[in-house]
Amino acid sequence: MPKTPTILAATALAVAALGSTPLGHAAGKLILPTNSVGAKQLQKNSVTGLKVKNGTLTAADFAAGQLQPGPPGPKGDAGAQGDKGEKGDPGQAGPAGLNGLEVVTGATVHITGSSGVAVADCPGGKKAIAGGYTTLGADVVTSGVRPGGYGWFVVATTGAQGSQVTAQAVCAYVS
Repeated sequence: MPKTPTILAATALAVAALGSTPLGHAAGKLILPTNSVGAKQLQKNSVTGLKVKNGTLTAADFAAGQLQPGPPGPKGDAGAQGDKGEKGDPGQAGPAGLNGLEVVTGATVHITGSSGVAVADCPGGKKAIAGGYTTLGADVVTSGVRPGGYGWFVVATTGAQGSQVTAQAVCAYVS
């Protein structure tokens, strides 16, 4: 005789007999339907870390700042180039450059005493931006821009009889 029908009959008899007893009612209360327990049914501090199955919580289950960030991930691929931006406002005008550049040669000064001064003046509002000189038998003591910047001067002493000096100025309009 097969045992399965006997086992099923005994189980049905036990459930029927115990289901109507206090022990059967208590056992029935231990089996809870799915999603029947929520925050309202749980007592304060009744769920601890030991009662939570590992791997069941996600980052969304934690308050902000409770989880430490992980290490940075690998650098991603470069994205596509974006659209061209709008044209910006024009910038302020920069300072004007040089214009009207010319070299002016002053008169040749014959040194008759112990020294002489030669000058080259810039024309009409131009300023000296550089300068120089030529000599014949003279020794130059100093050379530079005239006060106000409107020319060049050269001071020379006689080195031999018939010494002479000529100043040159590089002039331009400067703003």
